[in-house]
Amino acid sequence: MDKLITVAWREFLATIRTKAFVLSVLLMPGLIMVSALGAGWAQKIGQSEKLPVRRIAVVDHTGVVFEPLLARVAEHNAERPQQRLELERVAPGAPDEPALRARVLSGDLYAYLILAADAVETDAGCVLARHDSQFETGRRIESMVNEAVVAARLRSAGLNPAQLAALQRPVPLRALDPKTGQPVGGDDAVRMLTPYAFMFLLFIGTFAISQGLLTSLIEEKSSRVVEVLLSAVSPTQLMAGKILGTVLVGFVLLAIWGGVGVLAAHSYNVAELVTGYRLTLALLYFVPGFLLISSLLAAVGSACNELKDAQGMVFPLSVITIIPMIFGPYFVEFPASVLSIVLSYVPPITPFIMVLRICADPDTPAWQIVTTLALLWAAVGATVWAAGKVFRTGVLMYGKPPSLRELLHWVRYS
Repeated sequence: MDKLITVAWREFLATIRTKAFVLSVLLMPGLIMVSALGAGWAQKIGQSEKLPVRRIAVVDHTGVVFEPLLARVAEHNAERPQQRLELERVAPGAPDEPALRARVLSGDLYAYLILAADAVETDAGCVLARHDSQFETGRRIESMVNEAVVAARLRSAGLNPAQLAALQRPVPLRALDPKTGQPVGGDDAVRMLTPYAFMFLLFIGTFAISQGLLTSLIEEKSSRVVEVLLSAVSPTQLMAGKILGTVLVGFVLLAIWGGVGVLAAHSYNVAELVTGYRLTLALLYFVPGFLLISSLLAAVGSACNELKDAQGMVFPLSVITIIPMIFGPYFVEFPASVLSIVLSYVPPITPFIMVLRICADPDTPAWQIVTTLALLWAAVGATVWAAGKVFRTGVLMYGKPPSLRELLHWVRYS
């Protein structure tokens, strides 16, 4: 036991002293803070930045849309005086479209807009050509054109657009937590992205550290350091110590990232989304998930002499583990579906899918949580046993990497 603890502690210290670990510790909190603060700062800077007046030539073949469009532009200029738009009414046919296009290309116009003659009566499209492709500006122009056309349609039907807008005003809804009866903070986007935040926390924490184990094993094997280590400890103790050491590193990383996530949740008034229940279950799934992946990577690292050979052997595992990324929206939207439940019992991806489901549906049945954890730990036991067989045989072998058949032979007969 003393030798096992020594190996684990050595692996832990060796990992946390690397530049990669320091960067990984700082990177995730840094990205969270930058994304949290940077978006708001960028929006404020963008709204306060003064831009030249953008002139838009409007060819109104309908004869009734220009005035309501002008009113919408006036509202826009009042809201954003630093980003003013200006309309220039152009009579149909003078000048023609090539001349307008030339004015846009020369910079005399920001854009030109041609409203089809039957745009009010039908769904006939309009033409908008802009000097740039800025998304927000284009979205605002499109919204103003739609509002102006709708206003013209209402007037042609004898309806007052202002009265109709008042009748159609949205009803304010207060979101309440059914358990506490207290208002729910944060916007819908933050609530929607919370399950993905938990999944990525587990995913990056698992693979970022496990990959370090794979790399260190290959380096020690190629430099013959592993032979010196095996003179003091057994292969089983070496593999177990390395895995336990990386687990400790994973705990440190998860604690730091999770702490930053909790602080961010409190700052955004969505603390109810990062509950102790969810954090506890994330930890319960992280430990066996990490042991499972790290055991597989330890076996691969012991069997290979070069990183490129190991990457080829790890590729099938990488393909399986991207399933939660691909089908993540489905698992969040339908956490109780048959497909979600079935894939929850596929051990390599069980932690990631279950965390998605639990965050999306707090009422995920307890029996599914218990059975998936039991299956995951059973898979850990079988994987560690098989990885130990491969490790004992492969850690001192050099040359061509073994095939899958040879690995199975090592598991069966070593």
